[in-house]
Amino acid sequence: MMVVGPRRLEPRDPVARVHALDETELGERIERPVDACDADGAPVGRDPVVDLLGRPAAVLAVEILDHCAAGAAAAETRRAQPVECLETPAAHPLNDSDSQHLVGSPGVVSRIVLLCILAATVPALAGCGGGASDDTIVAAFYPLAFAAGQVAGPDAEVVNLTPPGAEPHDLELSPRDVGRVRDAALAVYAGDGFQPAVQQAVEGRGGPSVDVLAHAGAVGEDPHVWLDPVRFATVAREIASALGTPAAADDLVARLDALDDEYRRGLGRCARREVVTSHAAFGYLAARYGLVQVPLVGLQPEAEPGPREVERLVDEVRATGATTVFSEPLASPALADAVAREAGVATAVLDPLEGLTADETDAGADYFSVMEKNLDVLRTALGCR
Repeated sequence: MMVVGPRRLEPRDPVARVHALDETELGERIERPVDACDADGAPVGRDPVVDLLGRPAAVLAVEILDHCAAGAAAAETRRAQPVECLETPAAHPLNDSDSQHLVGSPGVVSRIVLLCILAATVPALAGCGGGASDDTIVAAFYPLAFAAGQVAGPDAEVVNLTPPGAEPHDLELSPRDVGRVRDAALAVYAGDGFQPAVQQAVEGRGGPSVDVLAHAGAVGEDPHVWLDPVRFATVAREIASALGTPAAADDLVARLDALDDEYRRGLGRCARREVVTSHAAFGYLAARYGLVQVPLVGLQPEAEPGPREVERLVDEVRATGATTVFSEPLASPALADAVAREAGVATAVLDPLEGLTADETDAGADYFSVMEKNLDVLRTALGCR
């Protein structure tokens, strides 16, 4: 990096001490295209006094006057700071031959100074502030993100940590996700080991968090409280309280109450009450509406029973008189298909709403549309009228 003394460099004033073969051609590129930027652009950030070519008192052509403020002013440090151009001290002139040997063309000097300042100060600006909580709400998986979004309103930023189509049981967090959990204004999650990585990240937070299982009266290790509209309304109320706006949950709670009425009417008179599911995700729904859940496996949908266990499951399905074995959209249907085939019954999809598939997301599906679809397939399988 070069600075210029009181005598300015002029490209039309060649220096006699430079041999013709050493003179650079106009437009010659240096090692990398660092001079591709606008030479007249306003620099941002600040840079300390540096030693140029061994001159201990040399000063940058552009020097910043202050540093990032601390505390309450942290947000201001993310913007470009004003700059002041200083004259290069006359005590440290730099002759023309020095500059031409270094950069080839005097006009490149100012560009290099500017770009070096930018390179040094932009990362520093990015690091200023940080660590303070923002206004984002982080939710562990889809139904919790849906409830948070409904309560907080359309202008809120809600981050769903589980991508569309992913199984939330298996979620691992990236360092960026951990940072989001740490810095969010509110974190909404399911505890009791449902998602260990999320729970561990939440434990490192300083801000408010809502464990939906602690507030929805979860029983045992079953986290699927959102499949019971009444319990899910309690979750909505808790999220609104954590945001400091208790009344913000009123609309969502009213819709959940209406959904509860619809399920009560739709499942009130049915020929059968047994619901054969691929894993034990529907206990709260079954208990709310007088059904009997018959799961092929427990709470872990990836469990794979052996041949003898499959035979037992087939016998159990036959004994219940069930006409349908339900699989799930985010888990393999292989076990449900095999049991249904051996038992001579039909298959259908019953969604535990742990997440939406990519197709459902593209089609604009949401919690209520999936729950209404679940009601339709249950009524068909159970012979309701």
